[in-house]
Amino acid sequence: MCYLLTTDGLAKALAKLPLLEELEFSYCSPSVESLRVVGRSCRNLKTLKLNRLWLLHIPHVSDDDALAIAETMPRLRHLQLFGNNLTDIGLKAILDNCPDLEHLDLSQCRNVNLYGDLKKRCSESERIKVFIEPFGCIMLTHMLGLINNMNISR
Repeated sequence: MCYLLTTDGLAKALAKLPLLEELEFSYCSPSVESLRVVGRSCRNLKTLKLNRLWLLHIPHVSDDDALAIAETMPRLRHLQLFGNNLTDIGLKAILDNCPDLEHLDLSQCRNVNLYGDLKKRCSESERIKVFIEPFGCIMLTHMLGLINNMNISR
């Protein structure tokens, strides 16, 4: 959650920016309802960067962000979901509901496995021109995971 930014505050700010095309949330976690507010308020949104600082959170699996994006942001062209907890189900929803998507960055999305035709839909499609796979540097991911586990066990 972005502790200083409420869903209501975000809605009021976005009401003044109806033509907004680009939005970035870095190192904060807007609620799923906040993401829905973004989608409903910014009908022209073409770029969304949702960069989670996953080191500080207990890892879990959730497609809530992805489903909110799929339901409310059909005009996206560029989507960056660094460190998100989505799975193949959430990715499929985004691919099915965001037909203009050209750039998809799933860096450090460790719950995405790209089973079935998902990898082909992302990397071999004529529509998506830039695809950054969820598997970052394996050694870095392993080391950061160890640090996270040490912090949780304290």
